[in-house]
Amino acid sequence: AEENFPMIVGPSLGHRTKVELVNKSFKTAGVLNKAGIKMSITTDSPVIPLHHLPICAALAVKDGLDKWEALKAISINPAEILGLEDRIGSITVGKDADIVIWSNDPLQIDAKVEYTIIDGKIVFSGEEDNE
Repeated sequence: AEENFPMIVGPSLGHRTKVELVNKSFKTAGVLNKAGIKMSITTDSPVIPLHHLPICAALAVKDGLDKWEALKAISINPAEILGLEDRIGSITVGKDADIVIWSNDPLQIDAKVEYTIIDGKIVFSGEEDNE
């Protein structure tokens, strides 16, 4: 925290078979956040698919990370860590218009993607699943 270095937490979902996962914990994100460290949450795609990212964030919330900070950890924080916050990571005029609209809180396991919008165009509609 004193050096102002951001951290990327994960992969935390899955088995402890890899050396970097021996002491894994979903508490890490909350501990780092409370220490004032900007952090993001990652999967190990394709081993742990990217669509499991909200589950990883939800498990971090369950183990102490603030819910708003969990959403930031999978949106604006990684964009800022990568230096891409001028284009992605939040809904702001002038940024890339890539948005996912959920049926519920995206950190809830039963939330479904209703729409995916890329460059201002709907590229997926959950209604397609019901046809």
